[in-house]
Amino acid sequence: MAATASTVRATGLYRRLQHESRAAAADPVELVTMLYDELETAVGVLASMVRQGQRISATDPAHRARTILIGLDVNLDHEAGGDVAVALSRVYRSMRRKLDDAVAQNSAEALDELLNGIVTISSAWRQIR
Repeated sequence: MAATASTVRATGLYRRLQHESRAAAADPVELVTMLYDELETAVGVLASMVRQGQRISATDPAHRARTILIGLDVNLDHEAGGDVAVALSRVYRSMRRKLDDAVAQNSAEALDELLNGIVTISSAWRQIR
């Protein structure tokens, strides 16, 4: 059974409210973890949309994924993070390029590849705790 547009909107609103509550009480590591969760979801949704035959160039999930990658990049603490922050910045910029290319090509395969990279970094980030 396919979700209706109103069901998708209501689910999105509910999730946003949950995330806002969670973010208010989160520490910096948890906030980054939440961003990775959202990034994984957005890229996964984009891949699903492509598989369903939809064009994804000007969609909310595409905008959300790009915004998250920019946010992760610009909020790196280069002073405290040193070489790790520099490396992560390169990774985030590369991911933005891959996202832009995948969206332009409407390619589920490219989005899957991007998602695999995101999951790899997200998993490593979660091990910080």
